[in-house]
Amino acid sequence: METKFLEEIDSNSEEVSIKRLNNANRDANEQFFTPVSVGLYMSSMFKPIIKSTIYFLDPGAGVGNLTASFIASIYNWAKKPKVIIAVLYEIDDSLLPELRRSMDYCVDFCKNMDVELRVVIKNEDFIKISAEALKENKEITKYDYIILNPPYKKLGVSSLYKKLTLDINIDVSNYYAAFVALSLKLLKKKSQLISITPRSFCNGLHFKAFRKIILESAKIEKLHKFKFRNDIFNDVLQETLIMFLTNNKQKASDKVEIIESNNDDFSNLVKARKEFSDVVFPNDNENIIRIIKEEDTKIVDTMHKMPCRIEELGINVSTGPVVDFREKLGLLSYEGDLLSIPIIYPENFGEGFIIWPIVGRKPGHLKEDSSNFNRLRPSGFYVLVKRFSSPEEKRRVVASVYDPFKVRSQYVAFDNKLNYFHVEKSGLGGLNIAKGLSLYLNSSLVDHYFRTFSGSTQVNVSDLKGLKYPTVDNMEILGESYGDILPSQKQIDITVRDLVLQ
Repeated sequence: METKFLEEIDSNSEEVSIKRLNNANRDANEQFFTPVSVGLYMSSMFKPIIKSTIYFLDPGAGVGNLTASFIASIYNWAKKPKVIIAVLYEIDDSLLPELRRSMDYCVDFCKNMDVELRVVIKNEDFIKISAEALKENKEITKYDYIILNPPYKKLGVSSLYKKLTLDINIDVSNYYAAFVALSLKLLKKKSQLISITPRSFCNGLHFKAFRKIILESAKIEKLHKFKFRNDIFNDVLQETLIMFLTNNKQKASDKVEIIESNNDDFSNLVKARKEFSDVVFPNDNENIIRIIKEEDTKIVDTMHKMPCRIEELGINVSTGPVVDFREKLGLLSYEGDLLSIPIIYPENFGEGFIIWPIVGRKPGHLKEDSSNFNRLRPSGFYVLVKRFSSPEEKRRVVASVYDPFKVRSQYVAFDNKLNYFHVEKSGLGGLNIAKGLSLYLNSSLVDHYFRTFSGSTQVNVSDLKGLKYPTVDNMEILGESYGDILPSQKQIDITVRDLVLQ
């Protein structure tokens, strides 16, 4: 396969990336170039369509790596098109010279295949142009193939983009979701889309509407997860996902190919074919997309056999209501007085129990005031879970017990970086229930199950509500199994297995 031009494009792309490390345009758009090796792998997923003319879209073209990879992949098609009309959007005009140079290589390559490549480069805003055209029902080009690595930036709730997308019933929280949702509207029937994005959309309340758009307008053919966060983009802290969709109707019995790789040369792929009903559970109102490998099946089955949903236990879970930097000036302090109460942060997590006070960078005392009283919680037994764990932590779900006998105070403030389990905003039934719930949440069962649907280090309230739990009696028994220090991971898992899973 004569694709040496790709080496030149890839090399130029790396040079541009290095120059853009401190570039305001890159930071403004949170745009990361896709290595050509990854683009070739993505393009290999596309299925040839037998047409004399095909329409192709790259809505965030950068310097053209994905488009060039798609053009190169056509070399292997038994029946090649006569004409390719490629439309490329790139809002950053500083990238246009390099993008045009890459497309010149592609045009020459296509001539050698006896294929006419017509390139249309639009130095325009893809979200704005597409959303306005769809809203006004303008005649709009539809595409046979769309490939994209969109920008990752968050979409401001009061931004023009948010208004434009809401006007056409696209409710999304950031650019990459907007790019994919708009691209789906630009697909011809039975046509194909491949995207590389963070995996964060697979779960969580913020992406629920976006998941609904995907599931209502496309068929999931393949999901490819990279085992390590830095396999593709060093600056992206989330797991990365390649998603292959077609504009077809999805059925519960459809097979979805789940793929995992260890690196970006795709030399060691682990594949499994799962029914769609195992990827999105039929009765799941959250429409969570689960990347379930073969070895995960037993974990999922075990979790589903747990007897209780959280609401059946009479327990709820919420995000900590106190945001320290929004408190009135003078209410937070490092040394308390008679009017101060504890404020609990992730830094207060110890060996299974909250440790307070601690000497640290956070002020541990909050003065009770009319401005914050409704955000305080009465003293009691609570289970706290970190909303964000560091990538180095062994578990994604990290739980700890707040014991009022270890922290003497009439009220307590829970920081917004925590989730807390409670009964109607008051403490749980007793120490053993709290300890048992904490032990269960710290188990490998919960951690491994969580990883089947979440690729980020964030633990949402909706994620915790989506788990199933032991009975209250079993949580009491779990709580009685240890004292003032959380057991080792091995002992936690043995205890949960012996007392709950039998």
